[in-house]
Amino acid sequence: MANAKRIFGTDGVRGRANIEPVTAETALKLGRAAAQVFRNREREARNRVRYRIVIGKDTRLSGYMLENAISSGVLSMGVDVIFIGPLPTPGVAYVTRSLRADAGIVITASHNPYDDNGIKFFRPDGFKLDDHIENQIEDLVFSGEIENIRPTASQIGKAVRIDDALGRYVEHAKASF
Repeated sequence: MANAKRIFGTDGVRGRANIEPVTAETALKLGRAAAQVFRNREREARNRVRYRIVIGKDTRLSGYMLENAISSGVLSMGVDVIFIGPLPTPGVAYVTRSLRADAGIVITASHNPYDDNGIKFFRPDGFKLDDHIENQIEDLVFSGEIENIRPTASQIGKAVRIDDALGRYVEHAKASF
């Protein structure tokens, strides 16, 4: 069932940090819904073990709040998180691809004012989500359907931090020249 409410714009979910839709509460729901959608898109995780989502961000203060909220949502759905720290948007896309993750998330408002922030999702190939995938995520957020799906105990995801993500991206950028 399509929902009339929209939180995705032309480039993810954006707005003033800590005002809807860029709040910790909505980020948590987005993380839960995105994990469910990405987990259900493929019969098997790309690494053949567990589903994984890469999360990167820019240096805005609100990024810490949003990163923790969205990762909590992802983990609560039984999907692992790989934190890669501050990295430009193309870097997050590259690392998503190179680590063979099932999706990527970057928390950034790009060139918008510092008080703003946003959440942008990537497919496993590092490209922006198709509208129909964004619609699936929105439907889960607004329908409340996601509240009935709750993995427990050993089914909850694990988080790891990759410290060399910036180095990987720098090497990739250098090789591109």
